[in-house]
Amino acid sequence: MSSEETFDVIVVGAGCLGVATAYYMQKNSPDKKILLVERTLAAGQANTAMSAAAVRNMFASSTNQLLTDTSIKYFEHVQKEIGYDLFFEKTGYLWLLGEDQFNHESVKVWMERMKKSGISYKVYNKDELKEMIPGLNVDFAGDEEAELMNLHEVSYGLFGADCGVLDPTRLVEYYFEEFTKISHVKPRFGVDVEKLLLEADPKLDLPGEPFVWQKKKVNGVVTDKGTYRADVVVLATGTWTNELLDPIGMDSLTKCKKRQLFVIHAEEKEELQSLLDAEGFNELGSIPFTILPSAGVYFRPQLQERGFWIGCGDKVGREYKYIQTDEDMIPESAYYEKSMYPVLSKYFPAFVGARPVNSWAGGYNYSPDRIPFVYLECGVLVVNGASGSGIMKADAMGRIADALYRGEPEAELFGGKKIPSTTLSIKDRDVEVESVII
Repeated sequence: MSSEETFDVIVVGAGCLGVATAYYMQKNSPDKKILLVERTLAAGQANTAMSAAAVRNMFASSTNQLLTDTSIKYFEHVQKEIGYDLFFEKTGYLWLLGEDQFNHESVKVWMERMKKSGISYKVYNKDELKEMIPGLNVDFAGDEEAELMNLHEVSYGLFGADCGVLDPTRLVEYYFEEFTKISHVKPRFGVDVEKLLLEADPKLDLPGEPFVWQKKKVNGVVTDKGTYRADVVVLATGTWTNELLDPIGMDSLTKCKKRQLFVIHAEEKEELQSLLDAEGFNELGSIPFTILPSAGVYFRPQLQERGFWIGCGDKVGREYKYIQTDEDMIPESAYYEKSMYPVLSKYFPAFVGARPVNSWAGGYNYSPDRIPFVYLECGVLVVNGASGSGIMKADAMGRIADALYRGEPEAELFGGKKIPSTTLSIKDRDVEVESVII
């Protein structure tokens, strides 16, 4: 292999956002040589594989509603019409809320915006929830420990039937296979991108350039396998984006937090099996993806494994940090035992005594307004900042990135809906702040 090669586009990162972007760019620019590079040994093996792999269109901002609703509808199309099984299951999403939470202005705005956007939802009262969910504890009256833990009593449930869960590996495989069918260049794995190749534009071949008075452009990447040049470099690198943009003085405006998942098998207890098989919410006869009223604790049903994935959307108290190595992503057993388990077992006594049989961790790359970024600047097309919801926005973000690359003023999303291609940019950003982040 020569030490320097040239392509039209280099897509760095083969997670869900990278493969979706690579596919749409190659599909709509069939003559372009698009190289997909990934530091791991296969597509979708980094943070995409570490996610809870749940998808919802229940957001408060109309932008996130559009990104997710069209993406989810495309996933349904892939599974039902194309026949590619993504293991997409409409379990639904269920927010359990206290009285004050449900009546808060932000929740009212959330429901009003969903209604305006045609996002379906249903409200359950306390009695309905107690009847439908075996063992749900809705009343903490006289429980001093619950009061000490700042736990809200359950008064309402906000449910979205069009939400659900899928297999992230299958989703990545779908886009990757479609991309490789039409690609002119074989994707390369095990390639570590060390830095972006920032050069003067135009180059004057002066020692030490680029200087401050010169225009600058990223013309490729320097890797451990050699230098790859391209007219455009796509960064779909999630939590590692800052490591590449910071050295050239570009601010990604995103930060990373660690997120962890713990697996509980329902076979341990009859009560857990009854909870998993809660009926009335969906055609699967399953408990929905459920968000507890307090502490950001949630669980998703895993029907194939007959169990639950337990997670937590912690906010203040969990640091933002660079994710430098795989060691940074080691799950913490004490975090489950001391932070998540006490909350989980209060609301659902069926979990009392249950211990994880597996666990993993990954990184969430957050944007300030919790809306993704897709922008093209100095030869770099940045696709990131999905704030933990990259899977459920992947199709729409890939289409937007492609439209931006081709200079189209609008991107057409699945189902024919359109969005200005600069909506998710930094300079021409036109979004509301998202308030419903798990």
